[in-house]
Amino acid sequence: MSIRTLCIWIIVAGILGAGVIAVRDRQAQAAAMVPVSSMRTFGFDPAHVDGLVRIVDGKREILERDPETPDRWVIHYTLGGLDRAWGVESIKARSGIRALATAQIQLSDVDLVSDEGGELEIRREDGSWIWVVFDSESAGGFTGVRVEERGQDGIATKRWFGRIDRSIVETFVHNGMMGWRSHRLFDLSNSGVRSVELEAGGAKVVLARTRTGWVIEEPYAVHGDRETIEDLVKVLISLQANAFIDDDQDTATSGFETPIATVKMGDGESFVTLVIGSRADVGGSLVYAKILNADDTAVVTLESEQLAKLTSSAQAYMSKTPSPQGTAGIETVRINGRDGVARLSATRSVGEWMIGDAKADSLNGEAIDRLVRVLTRDEAQIVQVFDANIDANILGTVELVGSDGVVLDRFDIAIDSTDAGMRSLIMRALDNHHQAVWVFETEDAVATGAWLTAVASKRRP
Repeated sequence: MSIRTLCIWIIVAGILGAGVIAVRDRQAQAAAMVPVSSMRTFGFDPAHVDGLVRIVDGKREILERDPETPDRWVIHYTLGGLDRAWGVESIKARSGIRALATAQIQLSDVDLVSDEGGELEIRREDGSWIWVVFDSESAGGFTGVRVEERGQDGIATKRWFGRIDRSIVETFVHNGMMGWRSHRLFDLSNSGVRSVELEAGGAKVVLARTRTGWVIEEPYAVHGDRETIEDLVKVLISLQANAFIDDDQDTATSGFETPIATVKMGDGESFVTLVIGSRADVGGSLVYAKILNADDTAVVTLESEQLAKLTSSAQAYMSKTPSPQGTAGIETVRINGRDGVARLSATRSVGEWMIGDAKADSLNGEAIDRLVRVLTRDEAQIVQVFDANIDANILGTVELVGSDGVVLDRFDIAIDSTDAGMRSLIMRALDNHHQAVWVFETEDAVATGAWLTAVASKRRP
């Protein structure tokens, strides 16, 4: 290569290198000159958002804040031609709205939306709203947006364009807000539950919370076991859907026409009903379930294991203590013989038991205290309910009487002998020809039974 040619190549290389440096320098200067206002957010406070409306392919999803419970959100949608509504998980709603509020948008002088892929309305509490249109295509991880800010009258006050991170488009356009739906089947608090109904296998039990505690209302009226019933309420409130079934299901598949079980739980004003249908998988680990609440209806799958502890047997919810009365409310204890005539009547006075005008001796005083304790505080080893009067050797009757002379509770008493020893049977007549029996095997109960036998067997005064 000649010296002349070499010099020409050196000159050319220098010119090209200088051009590259000049271009890079201009790019750096341009980047440095980009104003801060070229990046912005949608310009709304997530704390003052009243709802969102997603519109894709003509279908709407409307997320709105519950006016009565501000931290609760409900999504409205159309399924099978019917308008539906369901509560959403508040944390997902808050997180989604916050992500939308903080999303950065690169401003553009021109409209970058060439083909509309979806719309989103951001509704403020004051009635104004922001209308966002997303492009159907993305490039470089960003999607074009067209934004209109509208006043309470719906008239546009500002219009601008830009590009937003594709993740926002994925969340609000491609995926939508249906995934935010709460999987809780009963949107109630433990303390807010006032009634529970369970029906399965031809049996039905109705439980109700009263001022004095839980009671069984059907199939017979009797006081319930607080701990057992509250455990039931906890199980029901903790039920979680495995998945939502948004496709149409025929009744033969779902089994809702002849359900396995039905559960109804109420807060005193409204009820939520859970209908358990057929199994939803081959192994039987999932079942179809239909929820009917104040908002609307949903069909879900439910893990059958969650239902294992549910029973519609009323006997399972009965209190193991014969009487629901508190000892302070009992003023008189009356013991009648088999003929119904009183053999002993003891009245409490200043913490002491009086029989007639005389103070009860220590033997009878302690026995009466023990009787009241067995009836109102001790738990029986066995509790059973029979459809009719049982064949037992009734020794007599015990009546617990209040200060106004009204009989609070009445029990028949019997003694039963088994290979394990003596047992006291405390029996109470229920409605619908049922009879409850509390079987006690403790020393106190057996001693009480022996004392009652002696008192009830006395000759008539």
